[in-house]
Amino acid sequence: MTAEKSATFTEQQVFDFLAENPDFLERHPRLLSHLSISHQVEGGVSLVERQVKVLREKNRELQGKLIEMLSAAQSNEALLIKCIRLVLCLIDCQSLEQLTNTLNDLLKREFDLDAISINLGGHWPRTDNVRVYKDVTKLHNELDCHFPDDEPVCGRLDRKTREVLFANTGVQNGSVALMPLGKHGQLGVIALFSDDQTRFSPEMGDLFLQLISSVTSQMLLRFKDF
Repeated sequence: MTAEKSATFTEQQVFDFLAENPDFLERHPRLLSHLSISHQVEGGVSLVERQVKVLREKNRELQGKLIEMLSAAQSNEALLIKCIRLVLCLIDCQSLEQLTNTLNDLLKREFDLDAISINLGGHWPRTDNVRVYKDVTKLHNELDCHFPDDEPVCGRLDRKTREVLFANTGVQNGSVALMPLGKHGQLGVIALFSDDQTRFSPEMGDLFLQLISSVTSQMLLRFKDF
């Protein structure tokens, strides 16, 4: 129906339509929040009550969303504090071994992770807790992950990733976050594993993962054998 035709509706036509469709407002409850109904209008009390009910439902919905936002803010604040603590510890590291040991220990403890895998590409001093690839492209090919957007990749741990990064560690089912080190992961990859299959997912925000990845990449450059 065109705007011109709808503009020709009379009050009687609207009345007749509502009389023929008594459940119209029930089927379109959002309309009630736009109506102005006086309590003095005969037969209008039930509509007012219905309008108040709709507004109360909206209020409860908004309160629920507010609680979710506050909960998310509290969780993000806790994560930020942990990230800052990790960054400060990394800044104090004086060797590659100290850096990787700090990453391994703090990431597990502070972020409640079940396993960490640190993988570097190129020439590095010999150290524990690290797997070194002369050609990092080999690692990317094995993982089938080349980080074209320089962003972490999260999801369920598949068999290929488990065999490449967590062989002989007892790791089975869970979720993993792959964090690139350097541009497109040219310095390597850090993998964070959790037994919780929903901990890391493609839909999750990765701001804190990017922060850890960026700081670690900058710190690694201090100890690389160019």
